[in-house]
Amino acid sequence: MKTSLIIPFKNEKAYAALTIKTVHDYLSQQAIDFEIIAVDDSHDGTWDILQALTDNYANMRLLKGGQPAGYGRALQSGFKSATGDIIIPFNGDLSDSLDDVSTYIRLIEKEGYSMVFGSRFMHGAKIKEATLIKNSISWLANKFLQILFATPCSDVTNSFKAYRKEVLQTLKPSATGYAIGMELALKGIMKPYRYTTIPITWSNRLYGRSKMSILKVIPSYLWMAIKIRF
Repeated sequence: MKTSLIIPFKNEKAYAALTIKTVHDYLSQQAIDFEIIAVDDSHDGTWDILQALTDNYANMRLLKGGQPAGYGRALQSGFKSATGDIIIPFNGDLSDSLDDVSTYIRLIEKEGYSMVFGSRFMHGAKIKEATLIKNSISWLANKFLQILFATPCSDVTNSFKAYRKEVLQTLKPSATGYAIGMELALKGIMKPYRYTTIPITWSNRLYGRSKMSILKVIPSYLWMAIKIRF
């Protein structure tokens, strides 16, 4: 099966070349059939860096993000362009683990899952340099969603998950911002598709600042959860 990694970038000059090279080299060494779809919403020169990289990597494609810019719109553009059987959103700041990507792929290919979720909050997860306040708010929000939707998944809001392509085609996400990861997971749980959750490794970024403010996205997360549940 072929895997499509969708990587959104927004003003990531410090990460663009490093991320693409790291992802490409790792998946190549693992003998995984893959493509990289970089979706850029930047205005700092990240696009020029990514465009130059397409000459070096035959299995990389570069897309402009939607207008107006948004994380959800960027992922939706990548989903529509993906040719893989397995689709995985992957953060452009390398906060997600490529070892976990490999595990996601194996669980779908070998064990027949339709979706694989990663959790930062279950036993065995490794969280590196997360801020206490942000981590606590995220844990509480996910505990609420876990109860509301009666799901064993302890990290619904995390966008780092894997899906069979046909699953994404039926879920039809509408979120234009960061709530898209939660939307896809909850819609998939409600269907229901066969899924499992594994502990993952998450690392805080080394360069720059996160584009996401957890306090600002809470209303959109709450509204989306209510729409899906009721």
